[in-house]
Amino acid sequence: MGNRGGILATAGVLAVLTACSTPAPAPVANTTTPAAPSTSKPAPTSDAPNLGNGPGSQPPTTPQPPPPHSPDKVTSACPFLGVTESSAVMGVVLDTYAVEEAPTSQQGATTHHCNYASRTGGRQLFDLYVTVVPGTGQVAALVKEWTKRCLEPATPIADVEGTTRTCKLNDNVAGNGRGYGDVMLLVVKKSHGQTRLAELFMRPFAADVYAKLARLLSDRL
Repeated sequence: MGNRGGILATAGVLAVLTACSTPAPAPVANTTTPAAPSTSKPAPTSDAPNLGNGPGSQPPTTPQPPPPHSPDKVTSACPFLGVTESSAVMGVVLDTYAVEEAPTSQQGATTHHCNYASRTGGRQLFDLYVTVVPGTGQVAALVKEWTKRCLEPATPIADVEGTTRTCKLNDNVAGNGRGYGDVMLLVVKKSHGQTRLAELFMRPFAADVYAKLARLLSDRL
C-alpha cells in the first residue's frame, strides 16, 4: 500500500505546480510504475521514533527522542508519527516498527516516506508520506488533487488546525486491481512559508481515531 502516496504526491505536485507557473510548461507524463510490495523486512532506522516493542523483541536500550513540534525544516517522515503513540490512540497493540525510506523530489516539492513494517511478517498497518510544497497559496488545489482517487467524496475532520480529509480509497487506484490501503487520512497545513501535506494510509478505524491522529500530525506539520 506504500506506493500510492508516492504516486499521488508526484501527480499532485506536477499538476498543481505546473498550473501555477507562467508560462505553463508542456505536460509531463507520469511514468512512475508502482513497485510490488516488498516481502523482506527492512531494518529500522536510528531516527525512527517511539518504536515500542513488537512480539519477541527486546526493550530499547535508550529512550527514543520525542517527535518534533513543527520543525523549521522537514527532513524525514517517521518522526511525525510514533508507533507507541499510534498504538495508544487506537487502543491496540501494534506489531510494527518505522523505517525511513529515501525521499523523492519533483519540481521543487519533496516527499518523505515512512514505512511502518510488520515485525512478524503480518500485514503492514501504516504508510506515512509527508510532502513539502514551496509557498502557501495552493492549498485548495492541492487538497483537490490529493483526494482525486477517493472512492467517495472526502470527509472533513472538525476541530483540527489546517485542512483535513479522510476517505476510503479506490481499490483500483493504480489501474492494476491492487489496492494501496483502505483509508487515507490527509492533513494539509501552511507552515514555515510552505504547504505541508501528510498522507497516512491505514486500515479502517473509528472516526475519533482519525481525528486524534489528524491532530497529532497537524501539530507537528
